[in-house]
Amino acid sequence: MRKTGFLALLLLTAMTAVSASSLGAPRAGGSLLDYLPDGSGVAVIDFQKIAGSPLWSVINSQDKIKNEIDKAQSEMSDLGVKLTDVHTVALVFPASKMGEPTVALNGGFDQSDVLSRLRTNEKLTLTSEQYKGFDVYKVRSRSVTSRTEQGRTTTSRSNDEGYFVFYDASTVVLGSRTAVQTSIDVKTGAAASVTQNSKLSEALAQNPGAAVRFALSITPTVSNGLSDLPLDFSTISMIFGTVDVGTSLDLNATLRSDNSEHAKSLADRLNGLLSMVNGFLITKDPKVESIAEALKSVSITTVDTDVKITGSLPMNLLSSLLSNVTKK
Repeated sequence: MRKTGFLALLLLTAMTAVSASSLGAPRAGGSLLDYLPDGSGVAVIDFQKIAGSPLWSVINSQDKIKNEIDKAQSEMSDLGVKLTDVHTVALVFPASKMGEPTVALNGGFDQSDVLSRLRTNEKLTLTSEQYKGFDVYKVRSRSVTSRTEQGRTTTSRSNDEGYFVFYDASTVVLGSRTAVQTSIDVKTGAAASVTQNSKLSEALAQNPGAAVRFALSITPTVSNGLSDLPLDFSTISMIFGTVDVGTSLDLNATLRSDNSEHAKSLADRLNGLLSMVNGFLITKDPKVESIAEALKSVSITTVDTDVKITGSLPMNLLSSLLSNVTKK
């Protein structure tokens, strides 16, 4: 596992979704955000909705994707958590380290059971320390000793570690040591919660029932991180939107510019890029045809200072697209 493997594995849980369960009512995403510090970006994922939608069936019908999910489940079992345990996940991304989010999740797992399994796991070591009256747990991979074909013994030392804290038996916040401690500062009132960020909160409230909601403030640091993309983000102040699931996979995203003129210019560039891509995709290759068909649903328009991007992908077309993409 990588250096932040504990966090990566739980994030993998978030990104691969979960199957439906009856392990109790999930805590609302808004409540999870109460535990997270302010940042430049935020996302809330409702896995109960994803798991109960046709999307989950489509995903599990793809052998390669299903194999990855099964692999994730196997790795998660080392941590005492199952994919089926997770109900809701909320993530906040700090501007300075967008690749190191603070994550809050809840579900049907049990604190005592998780800690017990971690303590008895031969691959991991579990320690704890006190911070403002809370037990902050640290999980670290053990060094692995192996023998080469020549009979020599080698020891592989791992820097793989992660931190987490339970706020109740089924709610946990995880991330780096600093991230978890800052979350505790939020809970004790010593630091501001992301819910106090009016811009991000208003953006998330646009469609509170969506399966995935996201919002990102474009700060200079974030803009620099996006410099490799073929767009100028210097006139964009925020990106927000939703991904929802039903009979189709629906995207609704907004790029908010600093004025209507810049918004129109951005929309023109995006539409030009979309037309260029569609032109390249004129072919009889079935793999490419499914991508071209998917792009037909994409619409890019402007409303005052906002650039609106929408798209709707029927599940049968998504299944065809995934099948073609995952073929060797």
